[in-house]
Parts: sequence; structure tokens; C-alpha cells
Amino acid sequence: MRRHLASLFLLPLLAACQPAAPKVDTAAEEQAIRAQVTALNAALAAYDTQALSAVYAQDASLLPPNQERLDGPAAIQQFFAGMQQLNVKMVIEPVVVVVAASGDIAMEEGTWSVTMPMPNGSTFSDNGKYLAAWKKIDGTWLMERDIWNSDNAPPSSSAQ
Repeated sequence: MRRHLASLFLLPLLAACQPAAPKVDTAAEEQAIRAQVTALNAALAAYDTQALSAVYAQDASLLPPNQERLDGPAAIQQFFAGMQQLNVKMVIEPVVVVVAASGDIAMEEGTWSVTMPMPNGSTFSDNGKYLAAWKKIDGTWLMERDIWNSDNAPPSSSAQ
């Protein structure tokens, strides 16, 4: 019985002596994600599909509005290449970045804006919000899921 009682007192002591998990500097991780967003904006401005796809994980998915889900680097590059053909200008702005205590996943919420010249000489403009899921792979933050939608009502149909 004494051994049993002694082990009850020693177990918590031994558990307390275990090395603590390393503390994650979530503020530094947030800044690393924001740096990736800055790189993404630069790549968008330059229509650099290689640099754009480098911000996304190999298993990433885009979930654009009014389109099917796009999976993987080739589909992501093709999507952004289409923006260049239409001379679309897009800027994203993170509002909130939340890094998990584990330091290996994060969620970003932000806003976006788009402008595009129209054949009639006018400019189409849109804006909205987005969510992006990030994961840290081999020390680099990469976007795993990217979904966005417009804050504006769809244009009225003029077909009659």
C-alpha cells in the first residue's frame, strides 16, 4: 500500500519534470503570413503566376465565387493567368490573422478589391471579403484553402 501511495505522489512530480512544448511566437508567425500576403500582392500586380503559385501548398484549393473548386498548382496558375488576359487588377488586405498555438496552422480574414477594363471603355469594380487557411510546411507558410465572395449584389440581367 505504501508503494502505491508513494507512486501517487511521484507521478505528478515526474509529469511536472517533463520538458514543456516549445512556446510559439504567434506574433512572429503572423508577420510571416503577412509577408506572404505582400508577396502574393506583388505577384498579382506583376501577373507572375509562378510566384503566385509558390504561395500556395501543393494540395491547395481555390474556391472562387461562381466557379467550381480549383485544386492544385496547375489549376491555380491557370486561374491567375486568366486574370492577366483580362487585365484584372486585384489587391488583398489581411484584416485578422490567427495563428494556432501549435504554430503550424493559421486562418486569415481580409478584404479584396478588383478592377477590370470593359470593352465599352468603362471599368468594372468589385470588392468583398475572403478567408484563407494557411499551414506551415518545412518552415514556410503556404496557403491551403482560399475562398472569397463579393460584398455587392450581382449585376442585373439586361437580357430580354
